[in-house]
Amino acid sequence: MPIFTQAVEPSADVAEARARFLADLHAWITDCMARYGDAPATDVHDQGTYITGWEPYLRATGDREVLAFITRTRDRIRDHFVTTDQWRHGYWRMQEAHHGTEHFELFLGMLSRVAPSDSETRRQLFDAAEHMGNWSAEAPPWFDWERRRFRSLFFGTDGVRLEPGMDVNTPDHLRCVNICLLAFDAFPNDRRFLDLAVVYMDEWAQAILAGERLPLALTPTGALHDFAGPDEAVYRAFAGEAPDLHGAVDRAENFLTSDGVNTFLRLWQETGHQPFRQAAERILDPLVTQLADPDAGAAAGAVRAYRQWTGDTRYDAAVLDAVADLDPFAVGSLGLDTDFRLGHRPSGVGKRSDMPRWLEDGAPRRCNPITLSVAAEIRGDR
Repeated sequence: MPIFTQAVEPSADVAEARARFLADLHAWITDCMARYGDAPATDVHDQGTYITGWEPYLRATGDREVLAFITRTRDRIRDHFVTTDQWRHGYWRMQEAHHGTEHFELFLGMLSRVAPSDSETRRQLFDAAEHMGNWSAEAPPWFDWERRRFRSLFFGTDGVRLEPGMDVNTPDHLRCVNICLLAFDAFPNDRRFLDLAVVYMDEWAQAILAGERLPLALTPTGALHDFAGPDEAVYRAFAGEAPDLHGAVDRAENFLTSDGVNTFLRLWQETGHQPFRQAAERILDPLVTQLADPDAGAAAGAVRAYRQWTGDTRYDAAVLDAVADLDPFAVGSLGLDTDFRLGHRPSGVGKRSDMPRWLEDGAPRRCNPITLSVAAEIRGDR
């Protein structure tokens, strides 16, 4: 397949750039709606995730036709998984913490932000979240309140798996907390969702702050800093794109991919508990060393979140240093080489073994739009 190339056409100002961006999003959305409007749901666990990229468009426009398409998609997915008996009482019969949570945290989470009063989205989030703290009699307990741990990497409304290696808690379990926080946003008077988040994330915060290296996991009795025996085999069986986890950056990215920075800072704001903020900073410290990497836009996004939550500018200089030698306005064309394959998952932020190659004027790209936009916010540059 040839490299796809698009000429860069600079905008005159921010208002024009915004309008063109929204027009591009609308064109993509319209094509998807035409292509998938009558398509049935499938067995794919994260089939709605592509729609999460529409959130900026919906926030800007409130497009009711697009929102109606998303809610129809939500209901088709629900009906499919209930009818095929893959879901029972609002959640998978059995899934692991990484993939099983994605539909609820990502797709329903996006929908709850753009349409917070939608009763069906709120209900589905509640049905999933009530299992997290054992608040439903319809499923065996997933959470051990005495040890402050989830009982397994694999859980569902049919129970939990307890084979050797299953009892570790990885950063993927932060996704369970994020579902609880979504439920708390939907039902703010039901503080048990927040209480579980605080109790559980304090265990992670203490483990992160206790040692020089970020932990890989929590065991029933402590923190795990090196995988051994069945633990790693169990984890890599479903987290195939996880890095080797030896270096500080890869360990930090493992928290970033489950939105750990936002989770800790949200709880710091809710409680004033300083270890939550300090844990977020311990995660960010190695990540900001990667800001010059054009694939590391998620690290820049985490810096933006930190600035918004705290008002602290401690990472601003790292962002500005990362873009100091870039001249994005000199780029004449962007290219996408979809045939390119690395063949391995390299170390670093935003990496995958199957990632395509982005080009600027035919050479490997140097600019990341997220990092550039954070730098513009810091400078006040419109």
